[in-house]
Amino acid sequence: MRVHSEIPANKNGYTLVESMIALGILIVTTFMITMLLTHLQKQPQSVQSEETALFFSMIGKEIREAVTVEVRNNALFITLSTGEVISFTRYHSLIRKQVNGLGHEVWVQNIQEVKVEEIEERYIYVTLTDKEGNQSHRGFRRIRHE
Repeated sequence: MRVHSEIPANKNGYTLVESMIALGILIVTTFMITMLLTHLQKQPQSVQSEETALFFSMIGKEIREAVTVEVRNNALFITLSTGEVISFTRYHSLIRKQVNGLGHEVWVQNIQEVKVEEIEERYIYVTLTDKEGNQSHRGFRRIRHE
């Protein structure tokens, strides 16, 4: 008795074309899921809010190191122990820092309004309004150096 070994016409394997199609579908699906998850994640803070937060942090440092702090004409004047007077004023849509009335260092951009208030000679309260109407404010406690 002789056994014939024949190759069946219907193989149970994958062809190269089927593998390429499956790989393509996997790549497209992975890309779409990644894009969806990226879109659903919390959006980062705007550049404006980061710039404003940095401004408040740095101006707080300047106030802490000051010998005197004075508010005049909606501007902040800080006298350092070296005798230098630092001013923070609005200039067009910017808040700029000047030392002894010289220079022009931009600290915040795209500002519609700035309001600097001195409350009871102990607190400085700064409110910034950006071009989109968003307000940010921070209070600073003055420490008097005698």
